[in-house]
Amino acid sequence: MTESEQSASWTCRSYGCLADGSEVEAWSLRGAGGMEMEILSYGAAISRLAVPDGDGGLVDVVLGHETMADWERANESYFGVIAGRIAGRVPGGRLAFEGQKYQLACNDRGNHLHGADGGLDKCLWEGEPLTLEDGTIGVRMHYRSPDREGGYPGTVEISATFLLTPDNAFVFETEATADQVTPVSLAQHSYFNLTGAGHGSTEGHEIQIFAEQVMSTDEKITPLGVAEAVEGTAADLRQPRLLSGVIPGLWQEHGDLYRLSEEVGLKPAARLFDPQSGRVMKVSTTHDFLQFYTAAHLDGSLIGKGGQAYPKHGGLCFECQGYPDPSAGFGDILVWPGQVQKHKTIYAFSNEETRS
Repeated sequence: MTESEQSASWTCRSYGCLADGSEVEAWSLRGAGGMEMEILSYGAAISRLAVPDGDGGLVDVVLGHETMADWERANESYFGVIAGRIAGRVPGGRLAFEGQKYQLACNDRGNHLHGADGGLDKCLWEGEPLTLEDGTIGVRMHYRSPDREGGYPGTVEISATFLLTPDNAFVFETEATADQVTPVSLAQHSYFNLTGAGHGSTEGHEIQIFAEQVMSTDEKITPLGVAEAVEGTAADLRQPRLLSGVIPGLWQEHGDLYRLSEEVGLKPAARLFDPQSGRVMKVSTTHDFLQFYTAAHLDGSLIGKGGQAYPKHGGLCFECQGYPDPSAGFGDILVWPGQVQKHKTIYAFSNEETRS
């Protein structure tokens, strides 16, 4: 066993019970580079992600809840969960593919968002630990989504793998198979604050998104199936910009769905830098789209981990996903029988000198 493998570890414990008495497990990972992560079996939610600073101290950088009751009853923000079967907004909840039409439940101003009441964020997943030869530690979560769950056709077998590498990257991998043609587009929905969860607004962070186009929406943030150039708009984040200067120009201060490079395989998606702490997060993905969200709905009334209130823009989401409308012609999110859909997103952390 190598030194890296000796320093990487995992544990599993009971986190609590749902209202129906079902037990929820918490998987705790410690990576060889010092990062720590906790994943709940409920929603496969990341409840903690502690990142080392330049001096080796750990700070939790994701928003979340304090108790199991809050995770079950109050997670309308989708803190840390896997969003799906389709992440994002399906216009009018209407699906059309392979000559068939389906109507999904609408839970967001006439649209279907993140699976609605039948979403994967409300399901119990089963976990198994993983240790790789290079010292990477992880847990693979499994869920079997039955035919018509959430209104979606087909039974889908889903695995989601959470890995911590020795160089302090969080790797999120998904695989899906189905017994009939059905759309699947999964996203990791953590809210990041690199200063630390509950440490105020992220408006002092510096952001960069590597995309030439953004998808247009209506006043209800319904995707319209039209790609527009970011040049000359508030959504142009190709060069690093402070969020304090970006957010006021965004529609409803919400954030946008960016169309990434059509390059096959891993591609750069975003970079986030916190001048106060010096922490850097780089996002790369195999997905074609990135939903950037500024937590515009938070208003300080929600009390999160450590008894801290979460203010407006208290966290930032980088939801790597496919386009939520399979008939729009922006990439294929359909899973076919006999085939495996695979995707990978990497959130890599490092430290730079702070800026005064």
